[in-house]
Amino acid sequence: MTTQRSAISRREALKGALKIAGVTGAALALNPITNIGATEAKAAVNAKGKIVVIGAGAAGLSTAARLTQLLENPDITIIDETETHLYQPAFSLIAGGIVGADYPKMSNAEYIPQGAKWIKQKAIAIDPDAKTVATSGGELISYDFLVIAAGIDLNYNAVEGLERSLLGTNGIASIYAYEGAVAAWQQLQELAEKSKKGKVSALFCENTTPIKCGGAPKKIAFLTENYLRRSGNRGNAELTQMMTGGAWFAVKVYAEAIERLYADRAMGHEFGHKLVKIDAARREATFSRPKMVMDDELGIEVEKSELITKPYDFIHIVPNQSGAAIVAKNPKLANPTGYLKVNIETLQSADYPEIFGVGDIVATPFGKTGGSARKHYGIAAQNLVNVMQGIAPSEKYNGYTVCPLITGYGSVMMLEFGYKGADGSDTLLPSAPLDPTKERWMWWQLKVRALMPMYSAMLHGNA
Repeated sequence: MTTQRSAISRREALKGALKIAGVTGAALALNPITNIGATEAKAAVNAKGKIVVIGAGAAGLSTAARLTQLLENPDITIIDETETHLYQPAFSLIAGGIVGADYPKMSNAEYIPQGAKWIKQKAIAIDPDAKTVATSGGELISYDFLVIAAGIDLNYNAVEGLERSLLGTNGIASIYAYEGAVAAWQQLQELAEKSKKGKVSALFCENTTPIKCGGAPKKIAFLTENYLRRSGNRGNAELTQMMTGGAWFAVKVYAEAIERLYADRAMGHEFGHKLVKIDAARREATFSRPKMVMDDELGIEVEKSELITKPYDFIHIVPNQSGAAIVAKNPKLANPTGYLKVNIETLQSADYPEIFGVGDIVATPFGKTGGSARKHYGIAAQNLVNVMQGIAPSEKYNGYTVCPLITGYGSVMMLEFGYKGADGSDTLLPSAPLDPTKERWMWWQLKVRALMPMYSAMLHGNA
């Protein structure tokens, strides 16, 4: 079988990032390695107060690092039990065999800011009135200011018959979990082998809940299509995107571009289909879909749901997602979908001025990507420092969200956008003066080789 080149290592990626500086220079110059919400270099502020950061993921570590730069004598405590830091943007690359399984593994210890205290326990409860955080080790940590970067919870068992332990078995994969990404690469290879012998079917599911990286379900679909094409057996594969809504993407111009790509690649799609059940042993997926039926009592057609079952050889799952339980189960902090209520521009809590949110946990219309977190942390850090000084928040988040949509081995469409205008119009925020609806090798190089160094710099508060 003809496959893509061997998986690259982190060292190769770092070397490659330097080599491609020429092709990505224009983009980085326009969207440089400085946070959009960061202030110009100036003397550190001598504001006082104990800051607690919940979460040592991308958003939490980056915010803590930026605060150490902004404050003269910072008092920062980070609460997170996780010692291994996972570079999640690489999960789709693992699934396509582009990088190895160890590529995204980093150490949180490397990125804890100097002078910050690290409590290696899980934060389990917040009392915003008493200004305390309870930990899994029985500690009660007080704070003057709180940064919530707790991320989201993946709820695979919301689908009947599905458990996280099933990832990697019976054709089931999911690039939303590390082990699911590793499993996806194995399942993809098995699908290609099976396609040599006859017809195969692959389903790529989506979800109705807010999810991080909304483009991920399409990334794995495009990689699967291209991998099968390269293997020489694309004609034996039926690939179908099972979308829960009625649109390809939240931004019209990108939705139209994606629709064209699916048509060009002879990939199918179904709107309004929500995965509700998996029979792993039989490799069958059951979906709920709307259907208009006559209500004899009312004498009119009404919309009801019906169930439809589809067989599959490969299925990609997008789990139900909600804000981390520490927020989702706290009505003082969470909105109805379980995410942290914030002012969507300042990222300050809607009800508690000493609390800020960053990363996937915040309830913003857009912004559950690593690129969004890169914008969040500088804005939130500066606004928190303002509040520490008795000043109103000054920095504003424009909803910037970026999805490097992999459309095949060697091509990426860079989808960048922000909050919709007051009239409901889409806001495009391209980093380079190029047509953002075009697939480009340049963006592939940025995704595969340059984003990891940028991410590492971000965790130090420098990107």
